Amino acid sequence: MTSESWKQKGIPTGVCKGGVICLDNKKVMLAAGVLIISICLAGVFFFKDFFIKQTAGDYRNITDLESAYNADAEIAQARERLKNSSEKAAVITRGKGGQRSIALTFDGLADRAVVQQILDLLKKYNVQATFFVDGLQAAEDPQTVVNIAKEGHKIENYTLQGMAKMDKLPVERLVKDFSRAQKIIKVTTDRGPNLLKCNDTKYTAQLLQAAKACGFQSVVQSDAMLNVKQIKAAQTADGFVAGLKPGSIVSVKLKPNVELITNEAGKTDLRPAIDKQPGLKELPPAELSEKDVVEAVEKLLIALKKANYATVYVEDFAKSSAAPPQTTRLITREALSSLVNAAAFLREQVTSLFTCRTAYAAEKAANETKEIKMIYTTEPALAFTFGGLSNEAVVDDVLRKLQELGIKGTFFVTETEMQKYAKTVRKIIQNGHEIGIAIRPKEGETFDETCKIITRSRITLHDQFGVATALVKQPWGAVSDTTKEAAAVLGCKLIGQTVNVVQTKHKDYTAADQVMSEIFGKSVFSLGRGQIVHFRMDFYTRGQLVVDLIEAVKRHKVDNIAYITSFDNPRNNPDNDSQYVIKPVGAILHNTKFTYHYPADPRNIPPYLRDDGFVKVDVHKFLSEASKRYIGQEGIDYEDRMVGFSKMDVRRLDKSGFVHTRDKVIFLTFDDWGTDASINKILYVLKKHNATATFFILTNNVQYNPNLLRAIAVQGHAIASHSDKHQAMSVRDPKTDKQVQTQEKAEYIKDYSTAFQKLRDVTGDVTVDGKPVLTRFFRPPTLALSRDGFEALFESDYEYLISGSSSTYDYKAENVTQLVRTMKDDIYDKKGELKKGSILIMHMADGSVFTAMALDILLTANEAKADADPSKFIVGRLPDYVKEGYVQMSRQHLGN
Repeated sequence: MTSESWKQKGIPTGVCKGGVICLDNKKVMLAAGVLIISICLAGVFFFKDFFIKQTAGDYRNITDLESAYNADAEIAQARERLKNSSEKAAVITRGKGGQRSIALTFDGLADRAVVQQILDLLKKYNVQATFFVDGLQAAEDPQTVVNIAKEGHKIENYTLQGMAKMDKLPVERLVKDFSRAQKIIKVTTDRGPNLLKCNDTKYTAQLLQAAKACGFQSVVQSDAMLNVKQIKAAQTADGFVAGLKPGSIVSVKLKPNVELITNEAGKTDLRPAIDKQPGLKELPPAELSEKDVVEAVEKLLIALKKANYATVYVEDFAKSSAAPPQTTRLITREALSSLVNAAAFLREQVTSLFTCRTAYAAEKAANETKEIKMIYTTEPALAFTFGGLSNEAVVDDVLRKLQELGIKGTFFVTETEMQKYAKTVRKIIQNGHEIGIAIRPKEGETFDETCKIITRSRITLHDQFGVATALVKQPWGAVSDTTKEAAAVLGCKLIGQTVNVVQTKHKDYTAADQVMSEIFGKSVFSLGRGQIVHFRMDFYTRGQLVVDLIEAVKRHKVDNIAYITSFDNPRNNPDNDSQYVIKPVGAILHNTKFTYHYPADPRNIPPYLRDDGFVKVDVHKFLSEASKRYIGQEGIDYEDRMVGFSKMDVRRLDKSGFVHTRDKVIFLTFDDWGTDASINKILYVLKKHNATATFFILTNNVQYNPNLLRAIAVQGHAIASHSDKHQAMSVRDPKTDKQVQTQEKAEYIKDYSTAFQKLRDVTGDVTVDGKPVLTRFFRPPTLALSRDGFEALFESDYEYLISGSSSTYDYKAENVTQLVRTMKDDIYDKKGELKKGSILIMHMADGSVFTAMALDILLTANEAKADADPSKFIVGRLPDYVKEGYVQMSRQHLGN
């Protein structure tokens, strides 16, 4: 390149010796310097991680989200300190007088945008502040915490959630809470806070000891709280500041209260009213906007400046620092990104560990992946759930109708609905209803995406509406395994429904009766315990239809379950508790007095009922054992409903149907199966008269309503089998007019084994007075008998085949009077003397409409008799008399 060429490019040149083109020395050095600096800056930009010292310790490259905030070691150390020392943390209430300064604190974290505006104001007015940050908020938004620290403000510990009334918690919970929060903030800022502040909490000796054990020298008690709602004008702020004294600790609360109610032993007075819902608190009609908060803070800062107040950090008020001053070192960008990703995970994990149990808080699932379509409970209660908030008028109508009917329901709302219809959500909460999360996953939505939706919704409900919930529902569409897994991992209960009232074809229907007939048909007489009925409020063309359906379902499928007579009506008799209650899903789930595990845990089933713990009947001695274990009925012999036995064999079998006893006892037994509408009435009458019975269950449909069977068992009644498919052992062949066997032995065995397994799954772990309620008794369908069928019973591990002394034929009764007369004829002879040991055969199906009332009348009349009256009987349980060693064809039991 020539000298001229260099000049054309604007580069200063000269000619060196030998004609070589040279650059001007001074200018060359300047250009070279610029070039070197540029290269260095580029190197810093592209290789900054090499030059910058990592300051986040072990948290630079966080890949294990759960271990990032693991505070097990810190918790263990704190526990050890508690054992060895009774020292307490000091309480900072104000600074020394004489100096015109106050300490300004911000409690909790608001949205990042709000906090940034507050930081800008603090910088503008040259104010120092202390931010008390709760652990969960710090984990969810570590960038905001980093921003605060960058501005030079102090960051201290506001506990794990900023929960109120922490003095109500046991010391173990306090230690876990404080330590976990401390670890999170330390990870985020690379320094541990020196001070602890508890929200709206009394500093008890126990709490101060826990704080000291967790490393806090001091806790902070504010003496002036800024009421943002009241700071509407500069004059108000001036008045607030005028009331301050030098040394005051002035606080601005940025986070709503988390007031969860504990259910510690002996503290039932802390529980909310029965129709409150999980984590529910009373909310103002409308929450403060971000603008209100920021404007109130600015008015405060202006007023402080006008009053010549300087601001200091709260730790400056301490007589001695809780720890040597440290320079806040910020975590690196990659660590911050990892922590952001960990936030949602942490909230679920920490909340599940440390959130107080609330009266209606649903218990968190232990990695369950099932959709709950029916709650396993014996409580006489069921749930109505609702979705769809877009039609505010319909929602208002629904709320009025629920109030009128005395119903508390569960409303599932989507993330969008929380934002768009916040006023409606608050209205639902204020009416005492429960709130759950509705999700509508898009096709192909990933596990992570579903988790994020659920987590965001839970945070929104918690932070904006004061509701803590673990209930999730997908209102429509097939529930995918991804949705189930996401709910399980986040500790949520995935709620389905037993009955979905919403069907596409009903959109333009106008009358509730039209929908009811198609939803329930003719076979569903009633709803049942623990069942869930789902309604949608924004679906029907005629919005009022959903309101009509709510009333129709309650009236025709719930109210009919109660035992209502002219002489015993729940409205007039406080002791008549036969009416089912409609409650929120969480209320039923949380009522552990009634909930149970289905199928029963084999470990909780007594040996007598297990396959490996029962001594089987010797089939090789069939006739001998049959004669001991068959309580028949008169009229059942080789000519009628009996096959496979000779005349000689029949003579060895009992045909009386009575239990041998001298006691004035009768036995009430019920066959088949039914709905809550029929069986609940029988259960109420039996409980009313303190009587127990034996229920011979036809198990074919039990799995659709296990709660009803479980309810029978926990009330103390004996449970026995009536087969699975109600296949009689023998029938009369119309061609030959002879009794014939209906199945092969293997088919009998399959049926009887299936029936017992179903009964054991529901009731195998239920005991009353130390005795199992499930028996190895069997009543043959139609009372028919075959030898193969009888042998099959022994091979299927049954002990006794029990028919009975008389059949009431209650399903044929034309009225109550007739049935009462039949019952009396069955237990008294023609002379009016009691037939001791009588076994009455009744039925629990819906067709036996007079059974409960007739039984009520019979037992009431019996109770009115004097104890010395020889006709007065007691009601016994079959397994209390027919027990191990009982032999039917023997009179040795008459001593009973």
